[in-house]
Amino acid sequence: MPPTKNAQQGSHDRPTLQISVTSASHYQKKNLISRILGVGTGDPKKTTVSAFPQQIVARTVSAFLPADYKNSVTPEYLTYAKWQFVHNVLGSASGVLATQAMLYAMGLGAGALPLSAAINWVIKDGFGQFGGVVYATMVGQKFDSDPKHLRFWSTVWLQTATWLEMLTPLFPHLFLVIGSVANIGKNISWLAMSATKASINKTFCLKENLGDLTAKHGSQATAAGLIGTAIGILIGAATDISIYTLILGFVPISFASLWGNYRSLLYTITPTLNVERSRLMLNDAIAHSADGQLVFSPELLKTPRQVSVVERFMREISHVEAQGLRPGIVVSPKLDQLHRDVRLYRGADSGQACVSRMINDAFNKPAVYGASKAYYVGYLPQSAANSSISGNLYLWFSTRAGNKDTLLGFYHALVLRQLIGDHSSRSGSSHVSNTAVIADLEDRAHEFVECTADVFCDSVVQQGWDVTTMYFSKKSDQVEVEVI
Repeated sequence: MPPTKNAQQGSHDRPTLQISVTSASHYQKKNLISRILGVGTGDPKKTTVSAFPQQIVARTVSAFLPADYKNSVTPEYLTYAKWQFVHNVLGSASGVLATQAMLYAMGLGAGALPLSAAINWVIKDGFGQFGGVVYATMVGQKFDSDPKHLRFWSTVWLQTATWLEMLTPLFPHLFLVIGSVANIGKNISWLAMSATKASINKTFCLKENLGDLTAKHGSQATAAGLIGTAIGILIGAATDISIYTLILGFVPISFASLWGNYRSLLYTITPTLNVERSRLMLNDAIAHSADGQLVFSPELLKTPRQVSVVERFMREISHVEAQGLRPGIVVSPKLDQLHRDVRLYRGADSGQACVSRMINDAFNKPAVYGASKAYYVGYLPQSAANSSISGNLYLWFSTRAGNKDTLLGFYHALVLRQLIGDHSSRSGSSHVSNTAVIADLEDRAHEFVECTADVFCDSVVQQGWDVTTMYFSKKSDQVEVEVI
């Protein structure tokens, strides 16, 4: 028989948490504790004791994950955060062991810390900070164009620096030298981590919640650092006080930290375009149809998520490598580099003539849409740059080039690369050397780009790519051509 209304009301009035009341003040204290824990207040809206673990989980989630994280960040974020947490825990643990080793090297165990040791410590920190400034000046815009690459290497630099610190007890007379070099590596690492943080965190945002996500990333890093420090202290306390036992504990932790960082970056999606990501995006979209006609297939353009799965970020990639009979693409080369790239079959004069002819042809070709030229593409079959046996295409951008011009320039180079590769395949030659054939292929590429440019640019945006900023070349590498 279903309970009556009065029975139901009575069940709500009954306290969930049983309290033995001995006095009014004692009851008030107990009730205050119950309210803080959210249990036993007699209010049906409050959770019960059995819900306490879920409440702890909810509060932990709110402390370490962005608000409404299931809808406010991308699906890859949780996996990224998990592996970053592992990386930070183990990185902190290895740092504790390295610090302990350096203290041994300075003779801390022999008594009070000598003044000379303190001065050495300050000097090495000064060198480290100076090295970080120089590094930031050299890298510049690459923090935005290749955040995954620099984030990965920041961990490599950090662990290498920590390795050097571990060696100081073996060479105490070189403490200042080793410590300074190690501190330069650490400052470079910390600067790279800090500079790439915003770019990487932004890729996970589905709403305008970058500040919240960044704050939670800081909470995760702090918690991981505390856990890692505790692990390092426990390892140091559990082993014999010996540099060799410290190194033995350090090695697996160091490699595990590197692995955690690498795994986290596999789930980082970068929506901006550089040479590598543009090549991967377009890799399958430009091909010949069954009847031998070159076609552009917008539906085969890869999305940022698809590209992130196959993107190579462990090394910096600033050119397109030759593939089979398709030539490579060198972006924004210095003019004197071309002479070094040429294979001199018949002496230096022949090589110089080839370079001059290619540059003259490239810079005198008509612009797409008939407007002022914003990029220049030329083919040098004699070029052996980047170990190519099929020659190389060279791509320059004008100082007048906008974002669309930059995107079209790279697209144009890939179209010409495809045409040259297909012609070489049909002719059985490793490269195209006939100037008349090269001119014909260049004209076909120009016509194809003019016909498909608008569809291509619109399709790139529709696939989710950010075309407001392009990372193909530095401003200093762009060229200005004067018509005489």
